[in-house]
Amino acid sequence: MNHPNLADIKSCTGCMACVDSCAKQAITCVINEEGHYFYNIEEDKCVLCHKCEKVCPIVSGYQYGTNDLKSSQPFAVWAKEESFRKTATSCGVFPALAQNIIQQGGVVFGALQEQFYVHHEQIDSEEEIVKLQGSKYTQSNTKGVYQQVKHALNEGRKVLFSGVGCQTAALLSFLGEDKNVENLFTVDLICGGVPSNYLIKRFVEEYEDNIGKIVSYRTKSKYELTVEDKNGVNFTMPADSRPLPLYGFTTGATERYSCYDCPFAKGHRMSDITIGDFWGNTLFPEQNGKGVSVAIAHSVKGQDLLNSANLEIQEIKWRDFLFKNPRAVYGKGTIPRSRYHLAKAFNSYDYEKLLEDYANKGSWKRPITKLNRVVRIIKGVVLNKIRQRKVENVLKNNNL
Repeated sequence: MNHPNLADIKSCTGCMACVDSCAKQAITCVINEEGHYFYNIEEDKCVLCHKCEKVCPIVSGYQYGTNDLKSSQPFAVWAKEESFRKTATSCGVFPALAQNIIQQGGVVFGALQEQFYVHHEQIDSEEEIVKLQGSKYTQSNTKGVYQQVKHALNEGRKVLFSGVGCQTAALLSFLGEDKNVENLFTVDLICGGVPSNYLIKRFVEEYEDNIGKIVSYRTKSKYELTVEDKNGVNFTMPADSRPLPLYGFTTGATERYSCYDCPFAKGHRMSDITIGDFWGNTLFPEQNGKGVSVAIAHSVKGQDLLNSANLEIQEIKWRDFLFKNPRAVYGKGTIPRSRYHLAKAFNSYDYEKLLEDYANKGSWKRPITKLNRVVRIIKGVVLNKIRQRKVENVLKNNNL
């Protein structure tokens, strides 16, 4: 029988568009042995319609972006509303966009941190915007969200969808030529890759007597894991404890295989807007400490949304930010050796061993660990130089 041929473990992004596409519920969302979202097909339920293949942005070959930089315009942006800037990880761009859509009677879809895990949630009131703010350094479960977006569009409502590139590509592929797509506004992120959910699982198991939920991963530009204890009191995990959910993300050693060669990291995208941190900002030093973001408008809709939201917008050049944020145009990275035995590690390593291999907590007193850390530093320097050259090539190809 001609069963669906979906993305394999090396190329699947975990977007879950295939799950939402199946009218017979023959495809379910699971977490695989490496702690990543994956799909499972129940072949006895499958009617061989192959719709899942048509919406999968990997198998279908959906063209999400190019590095034609002249087709998009970058801006330095920040929210004018002080409350948004205070509660945002960066500078409140997303909540300002969300507020604009909600004030027009629309709905907003974004990632919600709920206790320990993240999923996409629909909101339709300004009071709820805060729930979707903040960086979440783990993959959001988007199962069901594409159907919800389609339903809202069919009701004639404006919709703002925020997600990483693969999720946004999945939504656009899922909707296809839907007649109501003009009411959809998409905002994707400059994404550094998604780590394994098992980083959180093992962290929770290690501290289950003390921690009630994860509150945040960042305070403005400072990376620190804030949690809530069983009594409802927030506290920051000590940096020397190398908390696994945060430092497991920064090492990049547990990402999906597709994240090391991301096909969605392009300068010009099918999304309306791409947002990210303005790392290395020297153009607006008076805003440092308050946060400044980069917003790249890819469409007329995106430009109009930025202009109509309560945002301060300043046109900038690609060179002003791209070298500090190469993932905006270049999605390739080196796969760490420890990544290849991730399933074994989560199945058999104790917590300290996980910290050593996936959060760089090894002691400098042990020669092999010291050597490994030196090698990692050298690899990091080499990889950064490669990225800088790739960025320069992209700029030269665009005569910028």
